[in-house]
Amino acid sequence: MGAWRLAWMLGAILMFPVSLSAAPVDQAYQRVEETFSQRAPLPLEDAVINGIWVSVPFDQAPYTYTYDEIREHWATFMRGLQLPYPSAEYLQSRYQRFPALYRDLRYQDADWQQHSRNVLEVWQAFFRGDLRHARDLGRRYGGYARVPAVVAQIVYATYLAPTHTQKQQLLQEVINEMEWFGRNAPVLPGDKGMQSDYCMMRLGFGYAVARLAEDESVPATLQRNYAAMVINAATEMLAVEPQHPLALSLSAAFEANVLRRVGKAAGRLTLAADSQDAIRPFEVSVEQVPDLAIVRYEYANSLLYTYQGDQAQQALAQLMLAAQLPARFSMEWLDRAYARKRLKEIQAWQASGMSFKRFDRKRRKFMEKEDRNLYAVNQPPFLVD
Repeated sequence: MGAWRLAWMLGAILMFPVSLSAAPVDQAYQRVEETFSQRAPLPLEDAVINGIWVSVPFDQAPYTYTYDEIREHWATFMRGLQLPYPSAEYLQSRYQRFPALYRDLRYQDADWQQHSRNVLEVWQAFFRGDLRHARDLGRRYGGYARVPAVVAQIVYATYLAPTHTQKQQLLQEVINEMEWFGRNAPVLPGDKGMQSDYCMMRLGFGYAVARLAEDESVPATLQRNYAAMVINAATEMLAVEPQHPLALSLSAAFEANVLRRVGKAAGRLTLAADSQDAIRPFEVSVEQVPDLAIVRYEYANSLLYTYQGDQAQQALAQLMLAAQLPARFSMEWLDRAYARKRLKEIQAWQASGMSFKRFDRKRRKFMEKEDRNLYAVNQPPFLVD
């Protein structure tokens, strides 16, 4: 791990640069400002945000779970995300601590069991792949039901939104939503009982920003401060949960994306990006969650972005593994489907004899010119010959 990142993580643990003389509530709000503040967010168009969503391209029956089954399998479903189970006791403690989230509820009463069922209803829709319904239902219930709603929108934007424009705007709306959530539920890293919440908010925010930024131009990335937004969120998570598998992947993947866009020398000078920091965290993450397709395909992409053709075989091996993993719910099915699509792209690139840099540039230009979301699994892969 680079020295700069170690220092940043230590600062997060010590709540630096928050004044130690400030009250804990003030410290928490200052931490929120530093983590979630945006610079020049994308303007949103209602017709794009609230347009028709396409349906998932799979049979939903195997992923339709009862509430009891969701509770029984929660640890397995959340082995990557590591989000807390929305029990009645959990929600009661959160709504009592964060009145703004309680006021956001559609039904403001003390029936905590029903509030738990409401949140589980949204997760149930998400797990089976009713992503638009999950998004809308979570907003209607409010409070912690917004969490699965946000996850549903991120997954839809990434894997199913047909255009690049819709993908970017849906992700921007998620970023706005997570900023709102963070401001209304401020948590300090030293609050042991709230570490899962602390990480949950930063994971949603950081992941959405990283997905939005991955194919943006370098000037836009700098203008909108995407790098700092992702790095802040990821390093704050790792400061309190050093082994969080998706925080490790998020941090490393963004590091690799910097190297991909500006090269090793410029990446090192401008953002202290380091090739080892783009790869080593994946080794830890894969060891913890060997059966998550998203971790393996992000690992493959990071190998290509960092080392290009020199690591093509290792990248292909990761994609092949990801392409045959079992799927337990909608997101895992879509993660695997994208791994299969990406595998075809990389196989075609390697057969072409073209440099990876040229292939990657052609792919981005095609996406921009045609306004296509090339991550969408229901669209053909980008193939070169």
